[in-house]
Amino acid sequence: MNDTQKNRMNQIRQESREDYLEALFLLLKDQNEIRSSDLASFMGFFRASVSQAVLSLERDGFLLMDEKYCLHLTEQGSLIAERTHRKHIFFEKNLVLAGVDPVLADREGSRMGHSLSNESFERIAAGGMRKEEDLSSY
Repeated sequence: MNDTQKNRMNQIRQESREDYLEALFLLLKDQNEIRSSDLASFMGFFRASVSQAVLSLERDGFLLMDEKYCLHLTEQGSLIAERTHRKHIFFEKNLVLAGVDPVLADREGSRMGHSLSNESFERIAAGGMRKEEDLSSY
């Protein structure tokens, strides 16, 4: 596997990790006890796939599983989940405001959030999105 392929695999793993953490973050806003099966239902994935991801996220320090098999975000997992959700919502709302279909805006807002560094996102969020006429000199 060459460096480009390795980088792409790492990016896919990071996006998947962020998706799982964001989903758990959203579920935990409404419920106190979330299990892998709840996460699987919410995400539309097979329970076995989610169980493997949960083990990996637990091993990497992003979540904890208690004696009742309930999932809890660690401080690090919570930070990533909140940041991922904030990016997702920011881009989704801007796309909807631009006239994009809400279902498409949800999907693409998530992708946009994954692809942007935290630094770039913070600068965009602080400065707002520029209008097309503001960019005409580029």
